[in-house]
Amino acid sequence: MTVKKRTNGQNLNLNKVVVGWREWANLPELCIPAIKVKIDTGAKTSALHAFDVKVFRKLGKRYVCFNIHPLQNNNSISRRCIAEVAGERMIKSSNGQEESRYVIRSAIQIGSLRQNIYITLSNRDFMSYHMLLGREAMRLLIVDPAMSFCQGKLTKKDSLAVYNAVLKPKQKRKNNIDMSEPLPVV
Repeated sequence: MTVKKRTNGQNLNLNKVVVGWREWANLPELCIPAIKVKIDTGAKTSALHAFDVKVFRKLGKRYVCFNIHPLQNNNSISRRCIAEVAGERMIKSSNGQEESRYVIRSAIQIGSLRQNIYITLSNRDFMSYHMLLGREAMRLLIVDPAMSFCQGKLTKKDSLAVYNAVLKPKQKRKNNIDMSEPLPVV
């Protein structure tokens, strides 16, 4: 569902997508076809669960390699991801602690909306949602906090099936890095 906004008598076609407080998303550049995302209007920056984080250089650019368990309460499915480092930020968590985090840029798709966003990497193993979508990534969204999965819901069986059908081991990513090659250390 998209919404058109009327301001001062003028019709502006903003095509904002309505989302609930949680949605299923796809991070295609990270080969994560399905991850449950908490839409967090209280957080400025988006965050993605990451562990075994390692930084390396290739062709003069810094990359970060990390693992993720994309499905809640399921450590049997794991993905190894690589992305170019877009920066580092000091993030203050909801409990008030500051932490330095790597920032990556990646496409996210929620329903029909696809956009590039900045995402910080953090170990969210003990959190209910392995991804938070912060305000910086919501410019094309309208959040209905009374709703969930406005853009479609996957069953547990469907989410497992998605992962069983994705990514052959030697497939190369967008950044042209072979996922089976050993990573150089910075």
